[in-house]
Amino acid sequence: MRRVLLTAHKFFPEHRAGTEVLTLKIAQELQKRGFEVKVVAANPPDLDARRKAETPESKAQVSNDYEFEGVPVHIIEEELRLKDFKFSFEYYHPHIKAHFAKILQDFNPDIVQIVHAQNLSASVIEACHEQSVPVVFYSTDFWFVCPIVQLKRPDGAVCRGPGPLALKCLDCYTPKLLPPDDEITEAINAKYPVIGAGIDGLAGPLKSLATGMLSNLYRAAKAPAAIQATLARPELLKNSANSLAKILVPTKLMHDIFVENGINSELIKHVPFGIDTSKLDNHKVKKPSSVLRIGYIGTFFEHKGVDLLLKAFLELPTSLAAAAQLKLYGDVDQFPGYGNALRALVGKAGTAGKNVSFLGTFPNDLLGSVMEEIDVLVVPSRWYENTPLVMQSALATLTPLIVTDLGGMSELVKHGENGLLFKLNDYRSLLQQLTAVLEDRDLLPRFASNIKPERTVGEMVDDIESVYEELLTVRPG
Repeated sequence: MRRVLLTAHKFFPEHRAGTEVLTLKIAQELQKRGFEVKVVAANPPDLDARRKAETPESKAQVSNDYEFEGVPVHIIEEELRLKDFKFSFEYYHPHIKAHFAKILQDFNPDIVQIVHAQNLSASVIEACHEQSVPVVFYSTDFWFVCPIVQLKRPDGAVCRGPGPLALKCLDCYTPKLLPPDDEITEAINAKYPVIGAGIDGLAGPLKSLATGMLSNLYRAAKAPAAIQATLARPELLKNSANSLAKILVPTKLMHDIFVENGINSELIKHVPFGIDTSKLDNHKVKKPSSVLRIGYIGTFFEHKGVDLLLKAFLELPTSLAAAAQLKLYGDVDQFPGYGNALRALVGKAGTAGKNVSFLGTFPNDLLGSVMEEIDVLVVPSRWYENTPLVMQSALATLTPLIVTDLGGMSELVKHGENGLLFKLNDYRSLLQQLTAVLEDRDLLPRFASNIKPERTVGEMVDDIESVYEELLTVRPG
């Protein structure tokens, strides 16, 4: 029996986004084909990846083993990920490398497939090389090129990579390495309580001045290491990527960006994502409704652009808004600041906000039923996204899409054929598309009739397995 070790940046049950779903489905399909499979992932908090868990038990826990839906899972906990943390550990983590080397020795995989390397770092690739285990990378985003994975600049513009000497990352990524004032103050109070007590005893203006000075001194001390880590990152990860046996990419966009950033095109193979259609095939007919149901399913965070969708919907003409409903699925409290801003938008809208519903999360098995009650799904992301699985799930249920006109997403949606595109960061452009489907109720049925069958998990794993066989055939021994 052949053994495959899969890695992801996060995994179920604590984390439930697209990469986690993809990793789980690949693992389960490989199991059906007779492979022995294990998933290795990290477990960082959603909001603050610099902090360890607070409980004594979690602080002492380096890893955790369990089974999820029949798949064995090994989680590397925060105590190890944050041990002696340096800025460079984001992309090369020596402690995780040593831990991963032991996993390789114990599990003895024939092949390692990286679905995501973030939180584990590229050091796991080096650990595989040292034990002569071939490594395949199936990329779900741009972490190897962009440390914030989204290729999105602070001003909202999309980016194609670090550029010469990684200079573009210095004003984008480097500031994110340095903590805000309140975290610096908290750390100083914990490490130097006498200084902390002295500052707390100062009057308001003096306290603010002292706190600011300490924060500036801290940043000045840490800035050289942060800059050095930023500048060294692209070359190390480019070399790491070029040491892989094969790189699988789901979109032409990803191929092009990888090649532009020095990754060997001969290593890259186009393997589009596949989805589990078994629980979607019986949900291709919409339930009757007197209003047009506009849907969003996903994470509520700035880069997902949910605020753009809300602004567009809330500015619909009154005559059209009365015939529309906006259904938002996801955990609005996962990122409280952004979630509260969305609620505030709805609260200020008066009567227009009454047709907006925050409907929470739901089990993945119910996705088909949810799609029956959505007439058009909107994906308003501010970054390339690289084919969200929810888009493929929508198409599998004959649900037309309105998405941002960016590569990855626009490779699935053909404007005026199976959905509509709108301009990046332009809610008025999105408003035009929403208006179009409300004014012409024949548009969506026509789009639905042009939707072709979606690629399945089985078809995707056929391609993955063929890569395995190619590599294992030539592997010595």
